[in-house]
Formats: sequence, structure tokens, C-alpha cells
Amino acid sequence: MTTLEDDQTPGSSRNNQGTLRIQPVCRDEQLVAQVAAAEPVYGEAYLWWLTQASWLLKTSEATFVIDPWWRDVFAGDHWAKLLGEYPLHPSNFPSLDHVLCSHWHDDHLCPETIPRIAAAQAQTDFVIPSRSVDVVEGWGVESSRIIPAHGHGPLDLGNLRLWCVPAAHEELDFDQTGASWYVGYVIESGGVTIYHMGDGQPWPGWHSAIGKANQRLAPDTSLDIALLCINGNDNLHHDQAVDLIEKVAPRCAIPMHYGMDPGNTVDPQIFVDEMTSRLPDKQHLVADVGQCIRYSDGVLEVLNDS
Repeated sequence: MTTLEDDQTPGSSRNNQGTLRIQPVCRDEQLVAQVAAAEPVYGEAYLWWLTQASWLLKTSEATFVIDPWWRDVFAGDHWAKLLGEYPLHPSNFPSLDHVLCSHWHDDHLCPETIPRIAAAQAQTDFVIPSRSVDVVEGWGVESSRIIPAHGHGPLDLGNLRLWCVPAAHEELDFDQTGASWYVGYVIESGGVTIYHMGDGQPWPGWHSAIGKANQRLAPDTSLDIALLCINGNDNLHHDQAVDLIEKVAPRCAIPMHYGMDPGNTVDPQIFVDEMTSRLPDKQHLVADVGQCIRYSDGVLEVLNDS
């Protein structure tokens, strides 16, 4: 990631410890223009990491965002500690078909973000864990635009096909109907399959559940991309992320959920070192915030570098 001096970009700032925040390599109008210009063919996907577990993705069928949040823009003192900046302001976001949220924590289901997208983009629907639907309705989002994710099984959005996989954010947590507080998604769109784990730790049968979900969405093909937390605490540690890669065997992997909260971050080099030691031939990439990445046929390619 590139750190810029205060006078080099209008978005640069310091956190409450006086540390200069890490700047996205691409942001706002420039990033929106990149999304508009991207023209993936079948079997390709474009990805932009937006910090934490937040990703903007475009396939030949759909444009969607996972776990968007703007807490560094709108929130008060609690988030003044953040080490980086989110690359998109709510007034300047590309046209979205779908928003996917993995769970109720506000760096994944953000009360400042979801209502603004809903107000600005009438065509967008919202995939929300079913146990959090009432919260989103309370923010003013019409129920007709909310698609509940129970935590198990398929959702067909037409240009996006999902299989929900429960996540154990500290532990598996189901209600009496079997709905999970925490959800990950196996996603198929435009001939590309992606696993976004949300937040979570390993649980018995997890690796198998991911593999089975991929086979139901894309029979006889490997998962293309795994987006995996590496920050530890109540998420995967870097070595557990590599365990998952060994067992599920995605074609590519990208780590996430680090670099923002000074009390909940790691150096992604530890993931790189683990991959180099255990899976030296497996394609993996450490993304910069706002960086454009193209996936095609098992290969990740950076299109705008820091």
C-alpha cells in the first residue's frame, strides 16, 4: 500500500494517534471509471478490495459489492483510530446490481452505508442474513428489496447465483429455524466461482461444506477464488487460511481483513510466507486497497499497481 503526504491527495488524513492513514491506490471518480470501463468476458472477473472484508466485483453478468462500509467517512471517535481510508464515498459509487452482507457487525452491515446505497440506487437489491433483515428494514430499506440469506443453501438472483455457508464468528450461532447470524457466500456469476468467507473460524465440516456448495453451483469445476480473513482473533489466522486452501483447493486466493483496525491487524507477509512454504505453486496475491485485479483462467493480474 502507498502512504501519501497530507498535501498529495484531498482524501489523506491522520488517525487519532497522529498516524498518516494509508491511502487507496485508486479512489472515487477514478475507481468508478475503472469499473465502468471493465468489460469482463465469460470466465473473467474484475475485483477491487475496498478494505476489511469489503470487495467490489464485476463479472460478465453482474456488478456487486460485498460488505461495504464507510465508517472512516461518517463515524465519530470510535473509528478515528483507523489506519486507512475507504476508497469510495457514498455519493460516488458505481451502479450496483446487488449488495451482499455477511453479518451484523458494522464493518460488514454498516448503518451509514446500506441506507445511502438504497436511496441512491433504486435498482439494487440487498442480500442480508435473515436474522438481520429487521435491522435493515429499520434503516428504511423496503422489504421488497431485501433477500434473506438463511445461512444454508441456494439463492438465485438471476445474474448471480449464491450458496450460503454458515460462518463461525467465534462459534456457530443458529436460531430455532436454523438461521445463522454469520454467513459466507459461494458465488457463481459469468462462469467464475468465488468464496467470500465473511468473518469466522474453522468449524467441523466447514471445508466440506464449501466444496459441496461450489459443486452445486458449478459441477465438476474447481472454485476459482477464495477471499479469506487472516487477522486471527475471532477470524482465521494466516495458517488456518492456508489450511482451507489446501483442503478446498481454490485456483487462487487473496487475503483480507487487515490493515484498518490497529488492534486487529496483521502483516499479510505472514500469509505469503506460509503459502510459499506449504503451497508454492498456488496462485495468491496481496491486494492494495482500490487496486484493480483481473481474474482469468486461474490467474490473478494486477491492472493498476501502487
